[in-house]
Amino acid sequence: MFSLKESKLAHLKSLEAFAAVMDTGSITKAAEYLGVTQPSISQHIQRLENTFEIELFMRQNGRVFPTERAKILHEDVEELLTGIDKTFTKWRRGQTRQVNQLRICASFSNSSLVLPHLLTRLPRQASMHFQVTSASQEESVAALIENRADVAFHTKPLDHKSIENRRFLSARQVCVLPKAHPLADKTQLTVADLQNQKMISVPKSDPCYLEHQEIVQRHNLQIQNLLETPYSTLAMQMAEEFNALYIGNVLIAELFCQKNPGLVWREIDEFEQKTHFYFAVSPWLQNSNTETELKRAIDDAFAELSHQLGLW
Repeated sequence: MFSLKESKLAHLKSLEAFAAVMDTGSITKAAEYLGVTQPSISQHIQRLENTFEIELFMRQNGRVFPTERAKILHEDVEELLTGIDKTFTKWRRGQTRQVNQLRICASFSNSSLVLPHLLTRLPRQASMHFQVTSASQEESVAALIENRADVAFHTKPLDHKSIENRRFLSARQVCVLPKAHPLADKTQLTVADLQNQKMISVPKSDPCYLEHQEIVQRHNLQIQNLLETPYSTLAMQMAEEFNALYIGNVLIAELFCQKNPGLVWREIDEFEQKTHFYFAVSPWLQNSNTETELKRAIDDAFAELSHQLGLW
């Protein structure tokens, strides 16, 4: 019977020998494939037969033929060895500086604005391939843990004990408005400028929501809230359409305004809440060369904007 005293490694070697015999159809070929002797393969097969108290192969004229029980066991062993291969593949991924594919998931705004700025500045070999998916925080956590993504970009830390979040930027709040808006003539806005204005607002789930509400109530501001959305790119687009104001972080505002010349952003006093930008890598890429190279690329890509916009 199965003995707990026996090494798990010994059992694994026996299962590997069994799988090799099943796959090659021969003890001789299995020995050649694994680089061991024929007696060693035979001993592993005998050990398994004794452990499970079943006959795995019928011997006839120097050949071996698997029994029905062996065919059933082979399915389980294949699944086990495939799982081991996947584990080694995951934990070895990214340990070299040459990564041919980088799988990224990110929030919508990061996907549409931050990532294009980053990816065009990543030093890469000609064969580099990017795979980008827009995903919620929960979806990003699952993708990283299940090895469906290598890195995630969000404005909130991903909540999982196996994931380490690296903050790479913090951006203050500014006001985005159409160039044709009367307030665009001012170089800096005050809270009083918001009185009776049409606004595009962030939802209650946004970390900045409470600060915005507190300022509005403290100054007894009367505003017309036209739209509430968590998508900053949509909010800024609708600000131009509605000739309205939107308060969001300066990084997204700058990147969006670069592509939309009908919009500008202005400093606004008292709005001191910061939006933090994080990236997180899958557990098997943590402290790898891939993470080091990615962090260096992020720092380089945003160095100029950080200096220009006062990001930290």
